Amino acid sequence: MPRTSAYETVLDAGQFTPTQLGTTAVGRLAFQAGARWLRDHVASHRTLVSQHQVGFVLWSWQLEYESPLGFLDADAALVDVRARLRGPAASQLEVEMTLSGPAGVAVRTRGASVPLRLGGDQALSGAPAPLPDALVAAFKDDEVERSPHRSAVRALRGRFERDGERLADGTTSYRVHRHHCEVADQWYWAETLGFAAGAREELVLRHGRSAPELRRALADGIRAVDVTWLRSGQLWDLLEVHSTAYRHGDELAFVHEIRLADDDGGPCALVVERI
Repeated sequence: MPRTSAYETVLDAGQFTPTQLGTTAVGRLAFQAGARWLRDHVASHRTLVSQHQVGFVLWSWQLEYESPLGFLDADAALVDVRARLRGPAASQLEVEMTLSGPAGVAVRTRGASVPLRLGGDQALSGAPAPLPDALVAAFKDDEVERSPHRSAVRALRGRFERDGERLADGTTSYRVHRHHCEVADQWYWAETLGFAAGAREELVLRHGRSAPELRRALADGIRAVDVTWLRSGQLWDLLEVHSTAYRHGDELAFVHEIRLADDDGGPCALVVERI
């Protein structure tokens, strides 16, 4: 049976919006949960970097809200996390987390990372490479699966563009500052969830009068988030988030494309939020 790490995390007001546990807060909790599982069962994140010259870059992440959990509902939540290697030659690390409150599982996340062989510089730069055999051996047989993790982002975006009704679109700019970054002076992936959330709010503020149903995005909270990262933003990069809102049946969706300003090298990340 795959191994789990389970522990209690204390909740605080800064993790919540008026409607739910914030997406960036969930991202941070998920990253910490993955680091906790690796430390408990394989090697700590620090040990992976300093002794094995191995890093991981997150490329796909999913978040689903299941049962209500607000700030006044509980002092703490139960985190349960498990991980496994996926894909040919153990080319992906998949981490699944649930966060449970009094009403049961409140949020569920799944993320897939690609292992890197680090070059030894302070920027922690590296290239995709198989995990060393010694690290693969630390995973149990039922924690290794040959089929790869697949991102749903492009399929979701295509469905909304093809079958949905466009309600509004716009662009919001951000600069990557140090408080958005991790130790390598590149953006900390969870901060991109905040860039998308801020761009969604800007879109509602600009177009909520002409398209009143957009206001649901502030009143009702988010139901699901799907993200794929294609390249990272670096310290002091200027970003542009192009956001489009769609009606698709009873569903309201926001598709965010995060790009470097004045750069045509393709998007850095795609974020799909569903209400």
